[in-house]
Amino acid sequence: MTDQRAFFDLLDIMENEKLVEAKRFFALMRSTFSIANLLYVDVEILTSGFVVHRLHHTYSASAVRTYIDEGFLRIDPIFRSAMGSIRPVDWATARKLYPENEPLFSAAAHHGLGVNGITLPLAAPTRRLAFLAIHADVPAEEWPAYRRCHLRDFQLLANLFHASLLENENRVELSNHDAGSLTNRETEVLGWAAAGKSYWEIGTILGISERTVRFFMTNARRKLNVVSNAQAVAQAVRRDLIPTF
Repeated sequence: MTDQRAFFDLLDIMENEKLVEAKRFFALMRSTFSIANLLYVDVEILTSGFVVHRLHHTYSASAVRTYIDEGFLRIDPIFRSAMGSIRPVDWATARKLYPENEPLFSAAAHHGLGVNGITLPLAAPTRRLAFLAIHADVPAEEWPAYRRCHLRDFQLLANLFHASLLENENRVELSNHDAGSLTNRETEVLGWAAAGKSYWEIGTILGISERTVRFFMTNARRKLNVVSNAQAVAQAVRRDLIPTF
């Protein structure tokens, strides 16, 4: 079903290069296998929900917008099945198990997206969830044989890709740590932000002005190499820099 030489060429790249960017990995996967779309996600799990740490995909902007606007994440059986699991999730099987979520699959069909695919949960650090979803461009009657033929290869390549991103993240974090650590006040501000407090509330609790709270939060975001407060909190929690409430 695929050129074995092409597969081993891809395997050599994944095993020998320190970091393979998502765009390149997706292009190589699509050229090696009959893949229509791929989606890789890595999220931070918080008590109030989750924060997207990394998201890469090949879907159209309209398809992603519909998924978000319609709130399909709340009912997505594939996402729910992948949480806390190490077993691959077959989309067709999930569709049969959760008939109440048919609107999601109907919307996918409306955007020209089939349901022949599989989601592969990936090992992640504490309080993290990651997986790679693969949408195959094959007829429904050929999907079982296609899945059986390629599942082992998909799992190997997905884990190598995921590992390269995690290892690169660790290198960046070590570099950032050398550049400067969080001060006690920055840690306090992040801790109260994690508890859901506003800038004004944090200032009142710590006895400082709202402007000063913003200053400390800005410094924390810079040191943690993130762009939003939610990402800063997620990074701080994952690295055990602040307590969880």
